[in-house]
Amino acid sequence: MQFKDLEWKDVMSDGVTVCSHCEINLCGVVKMEFKINHDPQDDKYYLYSFGKGSVRRLKPEKYDSIESAKNAAYRIYSNEMSRIKKAIDYLVAT
Repeated sequence: MQFKDLEWKDVMSDGVTVCSHCEINLCGVVKMEFKINHDPQDDKYYLYSFGKGSVRRLKPEKYDSIESAKNAAYRIYSNEMSRIKKAIDYLVAT
């Protein structure tokens, strides 16, 4: 199942994405937020996930590239949306 693409707001400096941000708000009920920050000391990107349940991560996840961090955020988003869709399908069927 594929959901809509996430819309990222990137902040660039010297040709490097230093920060990227994405928010999802579905009818004020489902809220997810993803932030990616670049750490120049270890040249890694840190993905922070905010929301309820499995979306929220207490520790950031580390990635080698901005693309892999964005792919991980999309995977988290897709998993949560699939879980919500299953719950809605179950409620409609009963």
